[in-house]
Amino acid sequence: MSSTPTSQPLVSVRTALIAVLVCALSFASVVVLTAFAPEFEDKDQAGLHAYSRSALGYNFAVRLLQDVGYDVEISRDPSLLRTSYRRSLLILTPASRYDADELGEVDFERGENPTLIVLPKRWGFKNNFNPRHQGRTGLLQVEQVSELTEEVVEGLKVKRVEQLTGFRIDGEEANPQFTSTVQLLDGDGIRPIFESDQGVMFGQVEGTRTFILSEPELFNTHGLSHPENAQVMLSMIEEMIGEGLNFPIIADTTLHGFERSRNLLKKLFEPPLLGVTLVALGTAILLGWSAFLRFGRPRDPEPEIATGRQSLIESTAGLFRQTEQEASLAGDYEQVARRMTLRSLGLPEDTPPDQADALIKRRETYARAENPDLPARPDASEVSSAGSLLHFAQNYHAWNEELKNERE
Repeated sequence: MSSTPTSQPLVSVRTALIAVLVCALSFASVVVLTAFAPEFEDKDQAGLHAYSRSALGYNFAVRLLQDVGYDVEISRDPSLLRTSYRRSLLILTPASRYDADELGEVDFERGENPTLIVLPKRWGFKNNFNPRHQGRTGLLQVEQVSELTEEVVEGLKVKRVEQLTGFRIDGEEANPQFTSTVQLLDGDGIRPIFESDQGVMFGQVEGTRTFILSEPELFNTHGLSHPENAQVMLSMIEEMIGEGLNFPIIADTTLHGFERSRNLLKKLFEPPLLGVTLVALGTAILLGWSAFLRFGRPRDPEPEIATGRQSLIESTAGLFRQTEQEASLAGDYEQVARRMTLRSLGLPEDTPPDQADALIKRRETYARAENPDLPARPDASEVSSAGSLLHFAQNYHAWNEELKNERE
């Protein structure tokens, strides 16, 4: 028995669908990660800002306030410096005189909300091998720091002393610890809150809710390693917002370049545009699925009355079924089958019936000598019904195949 091989598609529908879904999910992941890439960047770089855990950074102060129970947020939103009247304590940490211009643009009124300015005392360079730590540090010039204070209060300057004496908090003695020189405010226009015999360390700008801290060691990681300094820092926070813990605190980092840029791609994946994005994505998936199922122009609708060879064959077969004349097709089928047998044996199809039967019988006799199990040739005269016609066609096909195989 011989069979005709059937060609298989190179890629199955299921495999192609899985590949399309994987590609779609991969592309969507790339788009989402691209939109939120700035959020995943490591912001813990050495510097005088709230993300930094270095000696001069203020991240330890943020975590200490959070542990105490305050609601502290690190902000990258520049709008909070301009026209925000959000109820909060805003903490600004300029790093050098180059931040003076930006400091001058801050709206310190902020709807009567307090603002704290922590002045710098030292500069620092990132370590080449570990950018989270400072490689080199040094004292800033007093004149450079004074440029920052004069942006807030005209004539207010900064000075440094070697040793602090008579430090008081609301009139009571305190003993914070400082490295080398101590930085103080010098000038008018400031109401003293924490002061010493040499000058003011923490005070309030008269007529405003703006506070200035001259000594960053009461706020940075190095200074807060001393418990005395941490206690002074907490007292300073209470002085500005009261004893309650429900007053939000915002540590600004936009002065250090951590400004959150406007990203339309990111906005598409955030409320309220997230719903629109999901609808658009679902529509795209449905369109892609529709295109995957059909290629080219839509098929024409089937006519009410079918035409063509297949329709003619089905109509003729239906006619014979209705009239129960299937058995009469046996003779015609035998003639067609005889011609196919002659062709498979290499004989002319137009051979006369008597001669063709004789040739086929001779070939059958020779084949039976080789194969005694060869079935007998079916007789069309024995067909009497549709079932026997089908049985006759099956037996004739099997006999023809066996005869052809013997020839091969």
